[in-house]
Amino acid sequence: MPPLADLFAAGLAHARRWALLAAFLGFALGWTAWALLRADPAALVRDDLDAGQRLEAVRWAFAGLVIFCGAHVFAARRRGRPLAEFAAAWNRRLLLLAGAPALVLLAAPGLAEKRGFVPLVASLGLGLLAALTAAAWREPLARQPARPRLAALLLALIGLAVAAMLIHLGVVRHHALVSNIHDLGIFENIVWRSLHGDLLATSLFAGDTFNSEHFAPFLLALVPFYAVSPRAETLIAVQVLWLCSAAIPLYLFARRRSDSLALAFAVTLAFLLSPLVHANALWDFHDLTLGVPLVLWALWAHDGDRRLGLALAVAALLLVREEMGLVVAALGLFAALDGRPRRGLLLLALGLAWFVLVARVFAPGTGVGAHADGLRGNLVEATGYRDLLLALLADPPRLVLELLRPDKFGFILCLGVPLLLLPLLAGRVLLLLLPGAAIFVLSANQYVADPYFHYSSFFLPAVFAAAPIGAMHLQQRLARPLALELAAGVVVAALAFGWAFGLPGGSFRAGFHKVPTALTDAERERHAWLAELAARLPQDACVAATGDVGAHLAARRCFAVFPAQLDVDFLVLHREDVNAKHMPLLRNLRAEKRFRTVEEQHKILVLERNP
Repeated sequence: MPPLADLFAAGLAHARRWALLAAFLGFALGWTAWALLRADPAALVRDDLDAGQRLEAVRWAFAGLVIFCGAHVFAARRRGRPLAEFAAAWNRRLLLLAGAPALVLLAAPGLAEKRGFVPLVASLGLGLLAALTAAAWREPLARQPARPRLAALLLALIGLAVAAMLIHLGVVRHHALVSNIHDLGIFENIVWRSLHGDLLATSLFAGDTFNSEHFAPFLLALVPFYAVSPRAETLIAVQVLWLCSAAIPLYLFARRRSDSLALAFAVTLAFLLSPLVHANALWDFHDLTLGVPLVLWALWAHDGDRRLGLALAVAALLLVREEMGLVVAALGLFAALDGRPRRGLLLLALGLAWFVLVARVFAPGTGVGAHADGLRGNLVEATGYRDLLLALLADPPRLVLELLRPDKFGFILCLGVPLLLLPLLAGRVLLLLLPGAAIFVLSANQYVADPYFHYSSFFLPAVFAAAPIGAMHLQQRLARPLALELAAGVVVAALAFGWAFGLPGGSFRAGFHKVPTALTDAERERHAWLAELAARLPQDACVAATGDVGAHLAARRCFAVFPAQLDVDFLVLHREDVNAKHMPLLRNLRAEKRFRTVEEQHKILVLERNP
């Protein structure tokens, strides 16, 4: 009989091989089952448990440990395999269970809003665990035949489902008066005026033209759709469908660059499930969002050497907004370093020339001059793009410090965590981030670093396109195939991130406000009355309105925001949108008898100017 010390050493080696990890996995599984079935996740986050709950939690955890280890013993005997070998193999295959407690964090309502870094770390950790787990399943997964048609069909169905959900939420949001003159009212006024012959005109901007602040001829492509159904809801639906269509070039580009169906599927799924994409689709309507699919189509055409497709995508992109000239220039830098020097230099020159042409000839009022408070950011004095360029080049340490501010660093993590931070390894394709990064670093506008606003449009195409490239670079550095593992990690991380920061987590919003999922009876009645009011107001009348109701009245030639303009025929004011600063002005208008009350319903006041 061997000595006791030898038996103890053998038992310890046996435990190290499988028992310790099995005990941890079983403990985690049992505790998570208790937390989700018997406890309140919010109370767990607050550590607000009494002695009885703590004892119950430990009992469930040890029960999970016993059941898990017992299952190993039972299964090993049934299959006639050595326990240590069998259990060690299945521990690796079930490693993702170690992250089960993170599900409790993700289930805590509003955690992303209160402590955003916690679900970020949980999502990244789950993704990495999923990648390690998939490594244990590599052999059986690698034997499965590739089914590109099935993958494409599944992505198409998911994309259509996501688009349908977003259109529904966008319409509900609009009917619940969550939309605003800024920006839905502005763009409907532009498209309505363009439909009636005043191209890119709007009474909401100086000079009766959108060109006084931005140059966006691509908006004219929306006019035929709006002509079929001239309503704000048409713009909401078109924006959602157009943004979701970016999944097509992203999938094609990822499939070609990575040569992996699994990785292309995972990255595209992460895009469709991203709360940042959903917020872009639901934040009223914005011209920046229109550029997202075009950047991806341009990358796909460049990668496949499709010159006509590249020319069409670049031409359309230049018409989206003035900043897209800089995006095309960045695309040129990428192309020049990506083995197409002549094409790259041509795109670089075209982008810069177009940017200068717009800023000097087509729309001289655009850019920094139109939004000095937003674009000049932390600069003491700035009057043009030259000042911004000097600020970028003159103080590099300051720019790094800006990126490390909690809000901006958190925004960067929101872009990278669902993709396992793979874009950081992508190299030169990240040059496409330069225009957005310049605005991001220099701006003091807090909403530029808010993932629930449209400013992420500058980053989404490049970040998602960079993920498969980063995955390939990681494979090359480690000299081993990792596509299946990374695909599994991206899917799990994207699902966890989407749950925490999207609708299920309770923190999701589009712009300033959370997105309602359904209308109350009172909201339906209010919307019906407001739609009827919009039809009753004379088409040639000039109307000024508060922000939320204004998004329902923008389809007219003369339209203004209250109280910026008072020389109008009608005022339509939502009492909940009239603040204390407006009350003296409103009292004066009534005292001077400049306006008389026509009607008031649903806290919406309609005033008509006295003759």
